[in-house]
Amino acid sequence: MEAAVDRVDGESISRLLRGWRARVDARTLPELRGVFPRPGRRLSQKHVARMTGVSEGWYRALEAGRRQDFSESFLLRVAQALRLSEAETLTLFLAVCGRRPPESGRDRSDLPRGVKALLEQQVSYPAYLSDVAWNVVAANSLMGEWFPWVTRPQPNLMRWALLHPEAREQMLDWEDSCARIYLAMLRVASNSNPGNEELRTLVRDILEADADCRRIWAEEYDVVEHRDGHDFRLRLPYHGNAEIRVTTHVLLPIQRPDLRFVFITPADGWAGV
Repeated sequence: MEAAVDRVDGESISRLLRGWRARVDARTLPELRGVFPRPGRRLSQKHVARMTGVSEGWYRALEAGRRQDFSESFLLRVAQALRLSEAETLTLFLAVCGRRPPESGRDRSDLPRGVKALLEQQVSYPAYLSDVAWNVVAANSLMGEWFPWVTRPQPNLMRWALLHPEAREQMLDWEDSCARIYLAMLRVASNSNPGNEELRTLVRDILEADADCRRIWAEEYDVVEHRDGHDFRLRLPYHGNAEIRVTTHVLLPIQRPDLRFVFITPADGWAGV
């Protein structure tokens, strides 16, 4: 039964890889200049293996759909050799290893037009965009009025919420409603992205800097993927330090799955935003 599943899965990605390879004219590839004998029109498996730095047998196993321990760097080299588009590279990664390709050092300010417009046009509630390490890459004007820290250089939600003294004053029930949940989110993120140096540094810096966070981290085993739909209480200067209850909503822009679109709304019908 297992072999049948492998064969079906393999046929799908095999057909795609053969088709992608067949459309590449080997004569146009600078990587194959000087190769003897000189390549003709057809890009062969041997050519792709040469361009990706592996044996012909290793590449042949990929194209045959045989499940191997193919590394991300190898799959990225295959995508480059076959001149794959972003969507084709995504398909290759999902078919072979079941995960998305790593982000390519994209400029954080390079936001899709629609996502940026949606953020700027959100005038009723505070809203912001954060990346996988909770760096705030953009925020609307109301978010800056509620939480002035997002206008400071290199704002980071986790560093502010877990390390800044004002967070403990403004986020009521700080330990239970904030610290335990955010640390549980960091636990999920650090295990989901073990190769992300920025996330590792973020966790290390927080635990080294704060004794309460170290204690919670050591005594808790909870994991939380996101804070969507979570209610919490705030006391902000923007609201004259009156207590308010709000709910967070987290959306993932399809054009930038590495970002979170977060906005904050009144809880229980509160209309004082």
